[in-house]
Amino acid sequence: MDNTTIAAIVIFSLTYIAIATERVNRTVVVFLGALLLLLFGIFDIQEAVSYISWETLGLLFGMFIIIGSLSDSGFFNFLALKAAKVLRYSPRRIFLFFPILTGFLSAFMDSITVMLFFAALTYELARMLKIDPVPLVVTEVIMANIGGSATLVGDPPNVILGLRLGFYFNDFVINNGPISLLAGAAALSYCYFISRRSMIPQEEIAISELEQMDPKEAIEDMRQLKISLIAFGTAIAFLITHSYIETYFDIPLTVPLAAMVPAFVMLVFLGKQAERIMRKVDFDVILFFIGLFMIVGGLESTGVIENIAEGIINVFGGNHVGLLSTLVWGSSFISGIIDNVPFALSMAYVLENIIKFAGVPALSIMVWAVSLGADIGGNFTPIGASANVVAYTTMEKRGRSIGWKRWLKIAVPATLISITISNLGIYLKYLIGFY
Repeated sequence: MDNTTIAAIVIFSLTYIAIATERVNRTVVVFLGALLLLLFGIFDIQEAVSYISWETLGLLFGMFIIIGSLSDSGFFNFLALKAAKVLRYSPRRIFLFFPILTGFLSAFMDSITVMLFFAALTYELARMLKIDPVPLVVTEVIMANIGGSATLVGDPPNVILGLRLGFYFNDFVINNGPISLLAGAAALSYCYFISRRSMIPQEEIAISELEQMDPKEAIEDMRQLKISLIAFGTAIAFLITHSYIETYFDIPLTVPLAAMVPAFVMLVFLGKQAERIMRKVDFDVILFFIGLFMIVGGLESTGVIENIAEGIINVFGGNHVGLLSTLVWGSSFISGIIDNVPFALSMAYVLENIIKFAGVPALSIMVWAVSLGADIGGNFTPIGASANVVAYTTMEKRGRSIGWKRWLKIAVPATLISITISNLGIYLKYLIGFY
């Protein structure tokens, strides 16, 4: 092993540790790592830029703009209040429906945004309903991460794995979707069962006061909401049909364009409001991805990724079931400890190198195994995924800390159940050859 390879491994490892400790902004950390790779001559600036997946960044940028506009218009508050009203403010019904709603929304939009609003609103509703908000908020996060595993745009690891390895929206829906539904149903059932006592109001509820709340008052701008919903629907439709449009109409509607075209047309129609919406886009995440692509590119450039892939093949040989199970469970446990985004990018390169060897499973089923493991495994701890951190800190700011002990008590068994179902789903797909 030469000095360049050692330097790449050390920089990569220190970057991972710094991201995991969260003592310094993760974007600052990855860019410092990328700059060190350049200073140590591991690659030059042209090669560093070549490792950036502009398709991934384009898709995220377009979706961030649309979701930012929906959020700014009051969509999430309206939706949650409307759902609570339809459910007649029943704690038991809300406990079942709100997590289902966060899971569904997180399949199509950023789970961070979903939980940012639902955690705050759930706390307020729980306060008015005189129930403990903690089990419900944790369950919402669990379902958000499971729901995000169902589609290409549901969770950043899926975006990375999909676009890096050539899998798109329909591929994830068809392959991950059914498994996510079963895993989500099992996890929600468990959470409901162990939390049923927390749904008993501690005091008498003033239902009449709750019924006077008008969900429409949560809408900040009805025109903006309508335009944003049209843009969102168009983006999803394009993501589903883009390959057909490219084939039959000879229009180069790539995945990033499927999101960016509706987003920028929406901004044109919104006029001066566009400036405010653009300020809400999380550019920090975009920059984080740019630096991250370069960091992992350093390992690829020095041949470390290829050696890791070769080592995995040497361990498992022709044991496909063992390999797939290790990918599911390994991805889940690692994602419960560290950010699942850099892990997913690393695994994308590893899988890309594994398929160079003979006698390995198809790339597709390995992608589904890593995707489900990384997305759902984030539920293990409060720091396993960004949505977890958002919900946890939102509750802390309102003086109702969840605490690691309560999180683990609810989330660990639910995650083990959902990962077991995911593993069985992957095994069944392998047996019948449907992947």
